[in-house]
Amino acid sequence: MAKGKGGCLGVLLLPLTAVVLTFGLILMVALGTPGNAEANGICATPGLPPVAKPAGAKSVAGFSGDQLKNAGQIMSAAADLGLPVSAQILGVQAAIGESTLRVIDFGDGAGPDSRGLFQQRDNGAWGSYADRMNPRISATNFFKALQKVEGWEDLEPSQAIHRVQRNADPHHYKPFRSPAASIVKALSVEKPGDDLGSEFDDIDPNGDCKETSPDAETIGDLGSGKWVHPLPGSTTTSRFGPRNCPAGAICNSSTSDHKGVDFAKGGGASILAPTDMKITVAEQGQGWKSAYGTYVIAKQIQKPGLVLEFHHLVHGSLLVKAGDTVAAGTPLGTEGTTGNSTGVHLHFQIATPDAPADAPTLKYVIDPVPILKSKGVL
Repeated sequence: MAKGKGGCLGVLLLPLTAVVLTFGLILMVALGTPGNAEANGICATPGLPPVAKPAGAKSVAGFSGDQLKNAGQIMSAAADLGLPVSAQILGVQAAIGESTLRVIDFGDGAGPDSRGLFQQRDNGAWGSYADRMNPRISATNFFKALQKVEGWEDLEPSQAIHRVQRNADPHHYKPFRSPAASIVKALSVEKPGDDLGSEFDDIDPNGDCKETSPDAETIGDLGSGKWVHPLPGSTTTSRFGPRNCPAGAICNSSTSDHKGVDFAKGGGASILAPTDMKITVAEQGQGWKSAYGTYVIAKQIQKPGLVLEFHHLVHGSLLVKAGDTVAAGTPLGTEGTTGNSTGVHLHFQIATPDAPADAPTLKYVIDPVPILKSKGVL
């Protein structure tokens, strides 16, 4: 069970009437009434209650029996509220992290009054003891609290859960994302072993929801795990960390405390995706971001999910767009000197996995060189 969480947003949530589901070899439940999705793709479409559950000795990602029944109740609670599939995965992920999908009748040192699937506290925000011990009601109350978290859909999943559960470790729930996705997928088919619909391709093995805008593309063969140099054949012209402000540059905290590493080849060279990644930003910077020139931000697909940035590309040279998923070695654009730059080069930076994937990552940067060396590309 999780340690140090408050499990409360301070809002009294009204209990719902529990609906008891009967599970046999195959669980059939009525479809919920979905709400309207604001985006395309299975992660954003309204979730449906589970169609089937492996029974008896069958297991999914190491979970079986009552654990899968409880996961089904979580999925149904989300569907009743018109929440998307991403919320179903997130709810199962939270319950794995709190109770391993068991309705437990004890707390811990940080929360001795915590109970149930979500280890909800006896503080008035989560209903009665019976409510907290009821899988469907406790899941409903979890999702109602989640809906009060502004922008939860865009948060890293463990961070979104943390905003509700208030765990001492905001990263506590990360390891449970992949098994949660596996469970939601397994309960979304009519019988064990059935193939998932192609729409579930939008959820990768790590449980991440891919961009599914109509013009998004997948470029190249993914899943290799290999890395390549982002500017092959180049030389390093400026390293990570404190430095003298380059002559001719606009000097500020970012130029004097270098947030990445600069590689230069001389112009006209292709900037490559160093690893399999999802493009989250690809644009000519405006406002204060004009210092980046034309730039790209991307999220590594494989674990640990680093966030990568590429600055100063030639205007008009972008070969990718936000939403694309690209394999290592995919050309992104051309080495240039746009923005706050004193010569043709690539500014390449890496940020930790908890950095925002769709905004500049200045506060999360780490030295790219040790990572590139560990991957054999430097």
